[in-house]
Amino acid sequence: MKLKIIAVTLFALFLTNAAFSDEKKPSMTETVIVNQQLEVIAIDHDARWVQLKDRSGFTKKVSVSNDIINFDQLKVGDLVNVNYAETIVIKAFGADAINAGKEIESIFARAPKGEKPAGAAASAKTIVVTIASIDLENSLITLKDLQGSMKTFRPRSPSVLKKVKIGDKVAISFAKALSINVNESKE
Repeated sequence: MKLKIIAVTLFALFLTNAAFSDEKKPSMTETVIVNQQLEVIAIDHDARWVQLKDRSGFTKKVSVSNDIINFDQLKVGDLVNVNYAETIVIKAFGADAINAGKEIESIFARAPKGEKPAGAAASAKTIVVTIASIDLENSLITLKDLQGSMKTFRPRSPSVLKKVKIGDKVAISFAKALSINVNESKE
């Protein structure tokens, strides 16, 4: 549970930082959250793989990294809880509000040796680009990164193009959080 709290805390901090911005400029946020419980139906501790089954009966064989120090605690019948969240935030700023570039943050935690396997990881990446051109007639915007590479996009809502200007910065932030923990066998 402590590991899940760490991942959720980093995710919340990321979203909070994304919220402090110029309210006059457009922004967009989308989030996907998945919570799933899987049953361990087969294990090979020597070959380091586990086969998991979801509630619909779909099964998947998964290789387990040597970094998972409590893999030997896992038993057939154990329930694996997987919680995953992913968010993208796109926010426009004035030309001088922020600097173009890239930032990456990540955190990882795992259960102490001897406990049931559990872990949590979260990462956030922000890329700040500059608006190179705006084509109102065709509803297109071209963004330029620090290396000079340019990409042209059509926003979902073309009206946002009237709220930005050439030279403005756009921060594109991605955040992901994952926590996995194991409950005792159903038996």
